[in-house]
Amino acid sequence: MHPKQADKAGPNRPAGAKAAAGKPSAAKPASPPPKPPMPPVATESGDLRPVALGRASDEELMKRTQNGDKQAYALLYERYSASVLSYLYRMLGNVEDVESIGQEVFLRAFRFAPTYRYPQKFSTWLFTITRNLAINQSRRRRRSPVRNVTELNLEGVEMSGDPYQVAARATDDVERQEEIAQVLKALEDLPADQKEVIVLGVFQDLSYAEIEDITGTKAVTLRSRMFHGLKRLARTLGAQPDLQAPDVKK
Repeated sequence: MHPKQADKAGPNRPAGAKAAAGKPSAAKPASPPPKPPMPPVATESGDLRPVALGRASDEELMKRTQNGDKQAYALLYERYSASVLSYLYRMLGNVEDVESIGQEVFLRAFRFAPTYRYPQKFSTWLFTITRNLAINQSRRRRRSPVRNVTELNLEGVEMSGDPYQVAARATDDVERQEEIAQVLKALEDLPADQKEVIVLGVFQDLSYAEIEDITGTKAVTLRSRMFHGLKRLARTLGAQPDLQAPDVKK
């Protein structure tokens, strides 16, 4: 190499390095952001595999619910709430009952999610719960009103006078007033001794021992009067007699 050429290149730098250094290097393209992981769903073996949440099957969503994914359960609610309410309306017919029972269906399904066995059909599992709750509600309706007579909230209410006036003093709920008035009118048709034990034991919440002190009648006789009085009361109200008397303190 000619000495002048060597000087231009420099003792430790190859010729052409200066020119290369003067050129800007091409910028590398930015890497695309990583895609978010797909939510896992269950395979037949019960393992989870990625799939878009909206495309997941009911059964896969229920499996995710069991793993604590509330968003998956919210999607199941969106898919089935209308069908559950429609079914309950056909079974019960009462809008107020339908709404309350419908809420109970999904609360119970979530509470008992661990009992679901994948890959059991979710809709079958859910509507089994719905059907059972609807049947229970229907039974409560047909059950004798005296079964829940303690729920009439008549403790401390002045029982004398017109049944509708007594009912009006007990509650502002018109439907409840009608129920109370019907029970009070039916009480008037009972023998005095049976009516007495029901009023004291159920409405006044007295124990059999307290009623015995008041009436001078043995507790065993009072229990018999309560049993037969409630049975007759049920017949008067047009309901099937419920032979289990409300709880009365010993």
